Amino acid sequence: MKVIKTSELSADRIVEPTGCTSHRILLMKDGMGFGMTKTVVPPAGKQLWHYPNHLESCYCVSGRGELTNIASGEVYEISPDTTYILDHNEQHYFEAFEEVTLICVFNPPLIGDEVHQEDGTYKATDLSPVYAVRPVPIEKIQANDYNPNAVAPPEMALLETSILEDGYTQPVVTVYDQENDMYIVVDGFHRFLILKNSKTIIERENGMLPCVVLNKDISDRMASTIRHNRARGSHNIELMSSIVAELVEMGKGDRWICKHIGMSPDEVLRMKQITGLASLFQNKDFADSWGVEDDDYETEKSVSPLGEVGGNHVQHVGQREGQKELNGSGR
Repeated sequence: MKVIKTSELSADRIVEPTGCTSHRILLMKDGMGFGMTKTVVPPAGKQLWHYPNHLESCYCVSGRGELTNIASGEVYEISPDTTYILDHNEQHYFEAFEEVTLICVFNPPLIGDEVHQEDGTYKATDLSPVYAVRPVPIEKIQANDYNPNAVAPPEMALLETSILEDGYTQPVVTVYDQENDMYIVVDGFHRFLILKNSKTIIERENGMLPCVVLNKDISDRMASTIRHNRARGSHNIELMSSIVAELVEMGKGDRWICKHIGMSPDEVLRMKQITGLASLFQNKDFADSWGVEDDDYETEKSVSPLGEVGGNHVQHVGQREGQKELNGSGR
């Protein structure tokens, strides 16, 4: 147990991140899984703040101010006993009309020395996304349509048993689709389906799935999915070749594909041959000496070749939802 008085914080925990004074009560190194600050904002005009790498909630203890959501234009009065929640990392203005004191909670916690940059953000850290796990309602989560990974029925049944007995020990990896207000699965499709289809588990978890959120465009989401899955599952070759075709059509070159989804040049060529689209080979020279430059290709030599895909019991996960193969679970 610890008891902390803000007035007795060490000097390195009192930071002025532009436009305010932040007393850093709980930081990453304190090991609580969330951060907490006491922030004092003087009446000095509008402050531009944006936390793309953190979720933040602020409780107003004293003073009076105004919060503006820059994207929507909505304006909120901030006064004692008011809490504002930046659950989608909204860029915002804060203006104090008199000195305002806020108690702020961060997920993930601050490291300790963050200050606002010109665009109102804290400099991005190298923290892994797992430090910012958040519960997301199951109805706001959607499967992707490009996952080539598959899991055989016995392993799927074991995964369900594991979640029943041990709970969720790994979050599902997602990206946030702001336009549709949905979280799209990058990795963890089967953990998502188990929650969706198991009455016992969904009731126990209160309909929430633990997720981390990546900031990726569509081609990078595909690469992330494949990187997450190749080492531990089997791939549907036809779908994998279709993904290679999509990436090529997006303008991704062979070196990009090799580097980002862990393929060898031979595998990329094989996927193009399976697809059989002449456009994939346009302006390409695949002589025996063709290779990837060392500085463009960083992948483990131990990655299993796609030719080792499993047999008849494996199906593409995107085709499994809605089927009732595992006692009605539908995977």
